Amino acid sequence: MSASHLHESTTNGLEPGCELADRIIEPSAFVADTEAFVDVRLARSKGKASYSFIGPGVSQNDDQVINLMVPHGFNVGAATMPHGAINNPHLHFTAEVFICTAGSYRFDIGEHGEQSVVVEAGTVFSVPTWVFRSFENTGPDKGWLFAVLGGDDTGGIIWAPHILEEAAKTGMHLSKENVLLDANAGDDVSDALKPLEVADLEGQVATYSTSELLGRAVSQDQLQWSERSLLSSVLSGHEAWVAPVLGHGLTQDRSHSSPITNPHGFSLEWLEVAPGSSTGLHRHTNTQATFLVEGDWEIHIDTGVNSSTAQPAVGSIVSIPEGAWRNLTNVGDTPAKAVVVCGSDGPTRLEWSDALRAEALAAGWTVDAAGYLAPAHLIRVTP
Repeated sequence: MSASHLHESTTNGLEPGCELADRIIEPSAFVADTEAFVDVRLARSKGKASYSFIGPGVSQNDDQVINLMVPHGFNVGAATMPHGAINNPHLHFTAEVFICTAGSYRFDIGEHGEQSVVVEAGTVFSVPTWVFRSFENTGPDKGWLFAVLGGDDTGGIIWAPHILEEAAKTGMHLSKENVLLDANAGDDVSDALKPLEVADLEGQVATYSTSELLGRAVSQDQLQWSERSLLSSVLSGHEAWVAPVLGHGLTQDRSHSSPITNPHGFSLEWLEVAPGSSTGLHRHTNTQATFLVEGDWEIHIDTGVNSSTAQPAVGSIVSIPEGAWRNLTNVGDTPAKAVVVCGSDGPTRLEWSDALRAEALAAGWTVDAAGYLAPAHLIRVTP
C-alpha cells in the first residue's frame, strides 16, 4: 500500500500481523499465479490466473503468493481468465462462495457439466459442497471472480478423473499431498496421484435440482436492503444500508433473513453507504474481511493502543482485526458499495460507541436483548 493512502497515529502499538497497512490488500498488491493448478496447460484453460489474498485457499502451487496469512476461519481468493477460458471440473469439501464484480461467468455443475448457472456482475453464487463445478468466462477478458472458502484449512479439492488424465498428457501431475509435480521439469511422478475410478465416486457426490442451484445465486435485484439495518442509521450522517446474502451477519434489522441459509462458517452481506455518510464507530469479536467494490472508502480502526485511518483503492480487500473499533466512511460523491464477510454463521453482535448509543437513544432508538434495532420506549429505556 502506498504511503499516501495510510496515516498511522502510532507505529508499533499492534501485535504483528494486525497493523491496518498489513491488512489492506490493494489491487496493486494482487499477485496472479498462472501455475496454481494441475490443469493450467490444457488448451481451454490458457491464461487463467488465481490469487490468494487471505490464506492459501486450495492452491496446489507451493510458490503461490499469499498476501495475508492471519487465520480468519475462512480463505479469500480470486480467479481471472480471458474470455472463453475454463476452470475445469473439481470438487470442494468446504463452502465456496463466488462474488462476481465484473464481467459474467457460466458455472457448470456436475462432473460433465450437466447443469448451468449464469453469474453476472454483482451476483453472489454459493456452490454446494461435494459437487463438481467448473466455470467459463462468458464476458470480457477483465472479468473478476472473488471467492470466499470455508475454514482455515479447506482440505483441498478433488479433480474430475478425466481432468487428471488430460493434465498428465501435458506433464502435470499431483503428489498424494496435492502438490503440483511437473514431469517436463524432471519431477518424479512415479508415485503421483491416480485419477479416481467411477466406482470411487458413485453415490458419494451430491446432487441438486436446477431450481435449488439457481436459489444459491443472489443478484443485485434480489437483495433486501434495509434503511434500518444498523443502529447508526437512525442518525444524520449515517445513511447506510445492509442486504444479507448468507448467514446472520451484522444486520440489526430483525425482519432481515438471508436467501441462502445453510451453514458456511461465515456470513456475507452487501453494505452501501451514501456520499458523506459513515457506518459509525462500532466493534465486534468476529473476524471480518471487506471487499471495497464501488466508491471511495475511508477505513478507520482503533484497537485501544493504535489508531489508523486509510483510504484504500477501489477493489481492495480489507481485513479488520477482531475487537477493533471501526468506522467505514464514504468520502466520495457517489454511493459506495462493499461486501462484508464475518467469520461466524451466527449473528455478529455489534457494540456501538458510547457517544453513538447515547445519540441514538436521544432519538428514541436502541437495540433489544437479541441485538436488533428497537424503539427505546417499548423496552423501557430512556436517555
